[in-house]
Amino acid sequence: MSEGRGTVSIVMPVYNGEDFISESIRRVSETMEKLGIPYEVVVVDDGSSDSTRRRAMEAAAKHPNVKVVGYPYNLGKGAAFLYGYKHSKGDIIVLLDADLDIPPQQVPLLLRVMKRTGADVVITDKWHPLSRTRASTARRILSRAWNLLVRLATGLNLRDTQTGAKAFKREVLDAVAPRIYAKRYAFDVELLLLAVKKRYKIAEAPCLKPINLTARFKPREILRMLLELASITYRHGRA
Repeated sequence: MSEGRGTVSIVMPVYNGEDFISESIRRVSETMEKLGIPYEVVVVDDGSSDSTRRRAMEAAAKHPNVKVVGYPYNLGKGAAFLYGYKHSKGDIIVLLDADLDIPPQQVPLLLRVMKRTGADVVITDKWHPLSRTRASTARRILSRAWNLLVRLATGLNLRDTQTGAKAFKREVLDAVAPRIYAKRYAFDVELLLLAVKKRYKIAEAPCLKPINLTARFKPREILRMLLELASITYRHGRA
């Protein structure tokens, strides 16, 4: 295997993604086929209220390495990722946001960095000097402020915890998943904090393809992020 070792599982949480999920499955499958390594794509329907599940299953029927799982109620991206991990078989599990704000070409880069550095976890850093991130001034300020709060609250020395493309050796998730309680906005922070506390090695990788940050956060969502961050610090302390 040239880009890593063992089987790679791409876990794609999705909620109400009927407009893009079929195309996302096609693009991810084509990217992985070009790598020539054993892989699977696990699409997790996070309780969508639209036709996401049906369209995902129709797309999966065209790609033998894709399976669709899910549940009836929306629980959050963190819950969906953990559900997908439990239904995966890979030695390396990749979290990839299903809307492909981070393009699927990021996956082979994460695997290369993992192999080269010997890291147990590789995260995409949208603020890396080599990343090509496009965002409004307001979105940049919000992202930087969140990262500062994460650093102060948890002691995590990472520039970016939230970008939706991360790779984990299975042993990391086996060790930390039972202790993860945050299921939505701060899920990534809790996972990475627990990995650091277990002394797993984390590496950061740039995103060489353009990232367009377009999503907006409502005040109540920001409040929930802060509450989740406070609860994580209360449960686990600092790194």
